[in-house]
Amino acid sequence: MDFKSLLSIAIQTTITAGTEIMRQYVDGFDTVTKADGSPVTSADLKAHDILNEHLSKTGIAVMSEEGEKFTHEFRQNNDYWCIDPIDGTMDFVNKTDEFCISVGLITQNTSKLGVLYAPALGLLYFAAEGVGAYKFFGDQKAAENLLATSDFWDELIENSEDLPVYDLPENFTFLTSRYHRDQETDQYIQELKKKYNEMQVITMGCAIKLGIVAEREATEYTRFRSVNFWDIAGGHAIAKYAGLEVLKPNTTQEIDYTDPEMRVDGYSLKW
Repeated sequence: MDFKSLLSIAIQTTITAGTEIMRQYVDGFDTVTKADGSPVTSADLKAHDILNEHLSKTGIAVMSEEGEKFTHEFRQNNDYWCIDPIDGTMDFVNKTDEFCISVGLITQNTSKLGVLYAPALGLLYFAAEGVGAYKFFGDQKAAENLLATSDFWDELIENSEDLPVYDLPENFTFLTSRYHRDQETDQYIQELKKKYNEMQVITMGCAIKLGIVAEREATEYTRFRSVNFWDIAGGHAIAKYAGLEVLKPNTTQEIDYTDPEMRVDGYSLKW
């Protein structure tokens, strides 16, 4: 499998979807409530269309939060894209800027390629097996300008740095979810505070937190509540190829994509 070529396609497609998402973020969007009570917007659906159209051309099946879901048998026997057109739709609706596109490529029950792009924050992380993990240094406009270049990949890498980018924060910095923080997380934070006197806790939305830990802007992100495959697939690869282990909480076991219900029962990554 040519992960470099697939990663290039995934990044270009993600930037294109990000342009449409930001257009609606500024100009306005429609919102409806799904059967599970969560919101979905016209931006989610349009981004899904863009991602599905372009990623499907690779010949690899696309599973999306807003699209087709594959059977357990299919997922166990095939590679597939696993995408969330907008991770953090609630943050998108509430205009916090903390939402991102998440694209992962699942093969042999693990994520081997990932892209996380938060256009409103100007954050773009990407990684793949045999390629490495990177952060692009540039805002939304700079990312869009790459699409007009004749040598997209070379320009992208020239303006990116290997992950991790920084030394660890002076104070232990823990990231936690804005909308999915639970009692177990609160108890875990209290235990950490006993170990680290100068600990900082930062609340953020969406899966971009995995990229922030991967670049060492933060020390740890642990989530105890379960997530869907598409919530974690992109960030999993980025963290993994940055040198982190993405583990099931309180274990030494890496997360995987074997669950028949397409759930990962929490995860933890820390330096």
